[in-house]
Amino acid sequence: MQIQDLELFPLRLAKDGTKERLKERGLKFWDFRIRKYVSYLSDSIESGDQAVSFCILRSEGQLVLTANEMKPRYMIDMRTYHELHQTESSSIPEVAEAIPMTAGGGSVPDDSFLLLLPATILGFGLHDKKWITLIVDKIKDIEWNSRAFGKLVLGHQKKEIIKALVTVHVASGKKPTTDIIEGKGNGLIMLLHGSPGTGKTLTAESIAEFTEKPLYRVTCGDIGTDPETVEKYLESVLYIGTVWGCVVLLDEADVFLEERSQSDLQRNALVSVFLRVLEYYDGILIFTSNRVGTFDEAFKSRIQLAIHYPRLDTAGRSKIWYGFINDLEKRGLTEDPASLRSSVPALADKPLNGRQIRNTVKNARQYAEYKKEPLNTEHFEAVVEVANEFEEYLKRIVDHTEQASFLGTRAPE
Repeated sequence: MQIQDLELFPLRLAKDGTKERLKERGLKFWDFRIRKYVSYLSDSIESGDQAVSFCILRSEGQLVLTANEMKPRYMIDMRTYHELHQTESSSIPEVAEAIPMTAGGGSVPDDSFLLLLPATILGFGLHDKKWITLIVDKIKDIEWNSRAFGKLVLGHQKKEIIKALVTVHVASGKKPTTDIIEGKGNGLIMLLHGSPGTGKTLTAESIAEFTEKPLYRVTCGDIGTDPETVEKYLESVLYIGTVWGCVVLLDEADVFLEERSQSDLQRNALVSVFLRVLEYYDGILIFTSNRVGTFDEAFKSRIQLAIHYPRLDTAGRSKIWYGFINDLEKRGLTEDPASLRSSVPALADKPLNGRQIRNTVKNARQYAEYKKEPLNTEHFEAVVEVANEFEEYLKRIVDHTEQASFLGTRAPE
């Protein structure tokens, strides 16, 4: 047995470079005394969490980032961890106690201290809303995708207005509010509405990318339906959103925004809770909805900007197809990108939305891999034919757009 195989042995007997690596890791750990949003470069996590294999951005309508290009992101913030777990002190890992509870400053410790700093640290994953243990050596700086917003399939003027409002809001920080009542929120609240798969969620994700802010995505399933539970959960979400400067996304929030009625007291309570909590938020808050026709009147006055996402036309679908093919070419996943591009006019004639096109590209890649063939037009055509057959069958049963129009939840398109 080598002495280096022992669990403990003198540092002077360590292999060459060990002391330098420990010092480098210690400096990295020391830097995390200040809150930092990071990416994580491991396929698995020490805590057993397996949620790291997928991309944090679930793109609709345009492939922006892939699992190979981007790793899940985590917020390292031990001060906030302690504040959120004050009643659970016994469960706080020892690694958490090693973080100096300061916002910065102070001289760098000497080498003897740095060499002994832990190899792991806690991080909060905004994709699964869990604190987990991260290996310090596998933590990296985030590579933001500033090009994502420009690739949105959305009208130029709409994109310009969104970017202008977001940029000014971020730059304004804590400037005085224009509200008559002191203490009210000065947040930017946006509503993105339209048919599924038209780019609403992707817009929120792209805003987070170009502003270089964390995206905190919340769905109805996360929030619940009990008014008291909803209020506590929303307050915690918006607290995190404020502390970490997040872009908060309430995805498919229709159920909580529906119009109040005299007969449904629980719904009335839910709507009232939402209105009260939102009134005092200072950050960027984005709602997505497929059914704006049912919105409560009080929400309309609180929305600073509402953007409609029409169903994709042939030109929009073509842009999405070309975007995916360009990405495949850039990543070396097709040997004949020119042939794939030549098939776009025919592919774009099929009435698929952005999410369906993304799934089609993924399925075609897997189909080609299964057949041990280079990805080509035939794989796309085969998968599109199957997808379109399903769409045609659904149309014969019910057209959801016509149904939504009939019920008054969406305007006809």
